[in-house]
Amino acid sequence: MHYGIPQYVADMVVLIARLNVGAVDWVGTSMGGLIGIALAGQLNSPIRRLVINDVGPRLDAAAVSRIGSYVGAPLTFTSVDQAVDYISMVAAPFGLTRRQDWRELVEPGLKRQGANWILHYDPQIAVPFKAVSPEKAAADEAILWSLYDNIRCPTLVLRGENSDLLSRSTAAEMQGRGPRAELAEIAGVGHAPTLMLPHEMALVRDFLLSGEAG
Repeated sequence: MHYGIPQYVADMVVLIARLNVGAVDWVGTSMGGLIGIALAGQLNSPIRRLVINDVGPRLDAAAVSRIGSYVGAPLTFTSVDQAVDYISMVAAPFGLTRRQDWRELVEPGLKRQGANWILHYDPQIAVPFKAVSPEKAAADEAILWSLYDNIRCPTLVLRGENSDLLSRSTAAEMQGRGPRAELAEIAGVGHAPTLMLPHEMALVRDFLLSGEAG
């Protein structure tokens, strides 16, 4: 039950402290974006520039249910190719079209189990994810909006054009409150842009480097 934003934020605070740096730029996709919001919304946050990739304080319930349908599933693959086939199907909204890109994305997230392959994460992460009630979701949203409104660093929100997690209305609201984020929509992609394609990487690179002197 410690698999949740408060614990992840605490872990990142420790990690950043161990890096012994004054500030960091944060690029967070989906859950990573929520962690970024929670970090950047803290008093004296170390986040200098924030990129939030296809997520916001308000999450579409149907999308959360869709993601919950496969997170934590006990999957075993007989080969890397079989894993690539499966992930490219359930994650089709990511928008990748080349098999070599899917393989680059999937292979580092696998580990050997005997003669087979499994996904390299703890399936128990799904336990608190699937235990969220409508009441808790509403309370979490209120907390996230409060943290978002506290953000003072330059912020970029990326949204997949076909995203079912970050609605256009929520993205627009993120433009109008808190850090008044810049918004860029990525065509032909759902949840979530992988930031692997040149035009996606350019959006992030240009935003981060726009804060550099000279």
